[in-house]
Amino acid sequence: MHENGMRMGVTLLNSVEWREMFAGLDALLRYAAGDRLKEGAPVSVTRAPRYVPDGYDPERRWLIGHQLFFALVQGVIVGINCYLERREDPDADAAIRVATAFMRSSASAIKFTSDFGPVDYEARIRTAMAPPSVRAGFSGLQTRDHAHLVGLFGRVRAAAAEVGPGPAGDAFEEFVEATVTAYEAHKFICARFGGEVLPSLRMAAASRGRTTQSGVSALRQLMRSRLFALGKGGGDST
Repeated sequence: MHENGMRMGVTLLNSVEWREMFAGLDALLRYAAGDRLKEGAPVSVTRAPRYVPDGYDPERRWLIGHQLFFALVQGVIVGINCYLERREDPDADAAIRVATAFMRSSASAIKFTSDFGPVDYEARIRTAMAPPSVRAGFSGLQTRDHAHLVGLFGRVRAAAAEVGPGPAGDAFEEFVEATVTAYEAHKFICARFGGEVLPSLRMAAASRGRTTQSGVSALRQLMRSRLFALGKGGGDST
């Protein structure tokens, strides 16, 4: 047990979120095997370990978790591209459901990535994401994968509007809901690590320390813009 009384494990995810973390890969394999994913089948995985007794390593969890997260973002992109290429097919909704499953997986993964104490985040993680370890303002939002995914939002919205109501339209609405879930997970973690008061490292660097906007507030604005790109008017659940 860590001196703060915490154990490394899976404490932030409920049983549904734990299964959803594996749902993207499961959906991709089923899609590749010809399963049209008309009916969602729950993923069968072992129960989440509530703690791991042989170590408490926030840095390793942060690193491995982010590697998993960005792999899942690639899965979202694969699903969207398959949908864009086959949107005229009767089973086009199956492809967008792959993207949806990966988006929900990414939401669970970001919670898994951050499943350690706020004190350790401030002392061991936040300092490692600032100069001289990395360039000022470093953020996962700057990755090419994330930028490419956001660029696809407008295309998938236009394709869904072209296809119109029906299974593919319903599947697109589910994708939008999953996208909201992913941004809500980021807001949850940001707030957990002081983001309701503090600016993000990227914001602080961009403003040269002069910003007073909190990280959570910035994430709300980001979610509005992403939902606007998906044609949903930029609503916010808070």
